This record gives sequence, structure tokens and C-alpha cells, in this order.
Amino acid sequence: MSPHAPESGGVTTAASAPDFAEDAEASAPATTVDGGGCAEETFADAPGGGSAGGEAALGALRVAAAQLGFSALGVAAPDAPQGETLRRWLQEGCHAGMSWMERHLEARLNPQLVLPGVRSVVMLTYEYAREDAFRGGGHIARYAQGEDYHKLLAAKLADLDETLQFYGGRQRGFTDSGPISERFFARLAGLGWLGRHGLLLRERGGSYCFLASLLTTLELPRSTPQPNRCGRCHRCEEACPTGALRDGICDARRCLSYWTIEAREPMPASIESAQRERLYGGDICQEVCPWNRPRPAVEGSLPPTDPHLLMPARLSGAQRADLAALSDADFEAFFRLSPIRRIGAEHWRRNLRGPGEVCGPGDTAPEAPGPA
Repeated sequence: MSPHAPESGGVTTAASAPDFAEDAEASAPATTVDGGGCAEETFADAPGGGSAGGEAALGALRVAAAQLGFSALGVAAPDAPQGETLRRWLQEGCHAGMSWMERHLEARLNPQLVLPGVRSVVMLTYEYAREDAFRGGGHIARYAQGEDYHKLLAAKLADLDETLQFYGGRQRGFTDSGPISERFFARLAGLGWLGRHGLLLRERGGSYCFLASLLTTLELPRSTPQPNRCGRCHRCEEACPTGALRDGICDARRCLSYWTIEAREPMPASIESAQRERLYGGDICQEVCPWNRPRPAVEGSLPPTDPHLLMPARLSGAQRADLAALSDADFEAFFRLSPIRRIGAEHWRRNLRGPGEVCGPGDTAPEAPGPA
């Protein structure tokens, strides 16, 4: 889960296009919040538009999604996201070494290029662990504590695809795996709003969730977008140790998630000093967010965390020094089912080395670039 473009991928520690009202209702939620009943209530937004057939298809889809463990579902029109912010983000080099962000740009801005004839974008949330379970010294991003979410959610999207096929729809599904502006559509689908860290925020559950999208040729009733509730809170921006967040935009060149997951170039000294305890991903901007405070009444109304997404004991109880000493073969075996596996053994060892050792012998650690 790496930094993505504005209003792009589904599960990141990056930021999106600014859209914040200073006079929003509140800067933080109450410490005790009524959970609002069972999770299935989130699947019953008052929709607008759509045909009788579309309402039947959506009803069946909601039932199937709840049974599969999704915590919320909403529907948006396949409107093209605003492309100016994304283009400027790329032009200023805020995507750092993620050159793949420049590919398929037009598809990111036009769902019709992803699924010709698309008439609705179904967006879903799926909860992941809210607690940092690693006890070996340092932090591993919560989303990566269990098995690879791409495979887990792809199978569930295939089941939802079959549900809509019964009603005559053609679908394409993604979970942080295709040229879809998932956070943009999640906001339009009424699942929450975009915080100043760029992640989707929800009154129930905060930002600790995966996003999954299902494009369909069926005309489904639309959900109602929610207002932004960040108010005057800037805690995520203020807490970022490298200053990566600015006006709701993430500069990946300064983001710990980028440097511990995506980057292959030597780590700048200024980033290295902030990265020490962040072994994989960031999460700092999420940890300080008031909407992510423990609220048992709310969390009890959400589906329980999928056991496949919980950290196995062999990882939670492992020591940092032992993990850093894994050979290439042992790394592959140890993280066989984990999203951590995709960064490779050498990158993992680099993340776990002490300050001053992050760049290999003979490497010169460059300085992080300033704001564009």
C-alpha cells in the first residue's frame, strides 16, 4: 500500500485533492458514539435514480456483500474525476519513482476506458486490523499485518461479479490493482469523505479499511455523498515527520510509505532519520487521526477483522534482528502469503537496518527534495 496519486488508489498512506471546508461540523468525533446498529445498516443508504431492475440487483448485491464480510457498499455514477490535480501532482514529480503512475493516465480519468459501457461504480469497504500487533521493535503498517489483501478481496469481488451477471451486467473489479480513482468514487458513493491525509474517512471505522471497486454496465441506484467532517483539524499534517502532507496532497518523495515500500533508490538521510521505527509503511497520519480513536460502540457494529488479515504469531513475536537476518530464501518462505513479500528481501533488510546503515556500503544518502 504505497503512496498514490490524488484521489487514486484504495489503500494508501498518501493524500488526495484538497476539498476541505474550514467550517465543517466538527474537528473531531465524540469519544463515545452510538454504533448505529448492525453492519448491514450501512448497506441500506437511501439511493436515487436507477430502474426497478437496478434496485433488485443492488438489493441482491448488498446481501451478498454483507455475507462476504464487506462493511459498507455505495454506488456512484461513472463520472470522470477532476484531472487537473492529478496532472499537476505528476508534473511536479510528487509521484517520485513510481513511473507507473504516468501510464494509463487517461484510463484513470475515464472509467469508460476501463469498462466500455460502464453505467455504475460500486464501491465497498473491508475492515483491517486497527491495532499494531508487531512486538519485535518497530512498526508494520496495519493493512500489511496479515495475508495479501489483493488476493483475498479479488476472490470476493469475483463472487459479487457473479451476482450481477445474473441481472445481465458485465463487470470489472479492482482492489488497489487497476487504473481506478477508488477514493474519488468512494467519496461519491457516500462511503465517507477524504481527510487531509488523503485517505477515506468514515464516522464508523475511520480510515482503517480497504477499498474495492466493481464497475458494472448495470444502472444501479446512486448513493448520497457525505459532508467533509475534518473541520479545523490538521493533526495528520502536523504529525507527519517528513512534511509529506500539504493541503491534502502527499509528496511521495517525502512519504515513509513510499520509501519503505516502493523506493529502490538510496534513502535520503533526512528520511532515514524519521524512518527508523517504520519497517513497512507509515500509518502515523492515521494513528493521530481523531476518527481512528478506539470507540468500542462503533467498532462493535462493524464486521470482525477477517482472520486472514491478522498478524500471525510467528511474525508478531519475531525480533527485529532475526527478521533482518533472513536470507533471500527464508524471506520468501516467511512472507509467502504477506504483501510484504513483494518488496523483496534486500529492500526489507534495508528497512530494518539501523540509522546510518540504510544505504548500502559506498552509497551516499541524498537529501530529500523540497516542495515543488
